[in-house]
Amino acid sequence: METPFPRKLRLLRKLKRCTQNSLAKALNVSRTTVSAWENRIAEPDLATLKNIRDYLKVSY
Repeated sequence: METPFPRKLRLLRKLKRCTQNSLAKALNVSRTTVSAWENRIAEPDLATLKNIRDYLKVSY
């Protein structure tokens, strides 16, 4: 079973010792936006997904 994106995002962010605030600043979004992604309230667009991948230094 594949892990849902919100759970992966939170896990990777914590493994990289990155706060919601620091990720938000790096992506030029609000902390509440990052929280919404992690809580399945919203989803990032494809360009933002690429930026998340680059910032957290992960591959697909």
